[in-house]
Amino acid sequence: MNSFADVLKISKFEESDPVQMDVSDTIVPYYWQSVNWQQLMDDYPPEPLYRQKNGRLGDEEIRALQNSRFLARVAEGWNVPFYVNRWRAVGLEPGDIRSLDDITKIPSFTSDDLKDAIAEHPPFGSHQPMTKEDFARTPWKIHTSGGTTGFPRMTLFDPRALEVQGIQAARAMWAQGSRPGDTVQITYTMGLTNAAYCATYACHHWLGAIPLNTGSGLITPSEKQLEYALKVGTRAWFGRGEYFARLADVAQEIGFDLRSLKTGRLHAFLGTDTNNVLRKALEDAWGCPVYDNYGTHEVGHIAYECEAQDGRHVAEDTAYVEVQDVETGKPLGFGETGNMVITSLYRTAPLMIRYDLRDLMKIYPRQQCSCGLCSTKLSSFLGRSDEMVKLRGTNVYPMACQPAVREDPRLTGEFICVAFTEGEGLSARTEMAVRVERRSPEIDKAAIVADLQARLHKDLSVKVKVEVFEKEELAPLIQIGSTGKTRRLLDLRTMK
Repeated sequence: MNSFADVLKISKFEESDPVQMDVSDTIVPYYWQSVNWQQLMDDYPPEPLYRQKNGRLGDEEIRALQNSRFLARVAEGWNVPFYVNRWRAVGLEPGDIRSLDDITKIPSFTSDDLKDAIAEHPPFGSHQPMTKEDFARTPWKIHTSGGTTGFPRMTLFDPRALEVQGIQAARAMWAQGSRPGDTVQITYTMGLTNAAYCATYACHHWLGAIPLNTGSGLITPSEKQLEYALKVGTRAWFGRGEYFARLADVAQEIGFDLRSLKTGRLHAFLGTDTNNVLRKALEDAWGCPVYDNYGTHEVGHIAYECEAQDGRHVAEDTAYVEVQDVETGKPLGFGETGNMVITSLYRTAPLMIRYDLRDLMKIYPRQQCSCGLCSTKLSSFLGRSDEMVKLRGTNVYPMACQPAVREDPRLTGEFICVAFTEGEGLSARTEMAVRVERRSPEIDKAAIVADLQARLHKDLSVKVKVEVFEKEELAPLIQIGSTGKTRRLLDLRTMK
């Protein structure tokens, strides 16, 4: 029997072979050899090592670690056309950035800038200028953004980035109570986006939990999801809060007792749930704790609640977070609402240095948590600044409509805001309608319109229209149960 080493040897085809190929110099970049696994665990320790090492560093220690990794990323940035062009445009030269104290000298960028970079240098862009030689030397993977604001951005992931994102998600699951041997049902679909892969790697590679990849409702119908959970004994779920609410509705419709499951926790992405209406509804329906998380396509699972549910811990050895003013771009202090700006401390291909996500959030000072971790914390997700609609001089964010909709028992809790232009020429003006679903046709539509318009006027400080639809009619627009992100704004002003 050949040894494993013999099996890995690559040799020339014999002269008698019908196809002549010289592969004697071919080197296959095997995934398992592409990462120094011990070094990876030392640099970005998974749990329970994390809370023994990087998760308990003091202020000066974490600053020094972040500073070292930040300067390494900046040095690499001077070899990437996307950054060289942007940095030189504001007068920066190599050596000007000497520490994290200088980070605000670097201009931030948005997904629009990445789209421009891709358009100028397709298919991947000047921010990830890989060559054919690079592709042959490293086992790359392509993932995309959710594509809610246009064609999805294609992003390259090397093994190190994939595994660090898995470690990030595993840390979150551990902090929220999942342990080796638990079955975690993952309701993100393993498609082009990377959320499902992060959760799968977290369970399979870094937690010792069992991933059950049921995917979204389009892949595995909601009724079947519940059957799998019952038969397998699912201990935790990983997915969007809206879909967990959908599962609760389906369970009620078919007479399935959610509390008959062995669910111990929901690892959820609650979105804008500042008054905890969605969280409370989920906890009441499922009979278990619901934990909020925050992450994004390029930089991974960077913040998460622990069992104390007292803010979202930032994985500070993987990301440096800032908040900047939406209009001016100036840095904001603790507790102020602005755009989340993230510098990835582990991503090298592509680099992510001062990426303005246009997610509205707050940052809170580092503190020792009752769970044992010491970290900066984030607020809940407060909406997206690029989805703001200006109505008669008032800035309106679609997610600000959520409390009124979710707190009305006559409604399903789903909604979408529609911005449109009314009138023509000089008399043209922007208007917005909030489309909602009533739970049954027997509920008085006129009463819903009157009550909800009054509540929204109070919450938004400006009048909006209300349109009532039947249950599940809005699903195609909102993208509930799909593989993409939930959509809360349909902007008809940009459509002809």
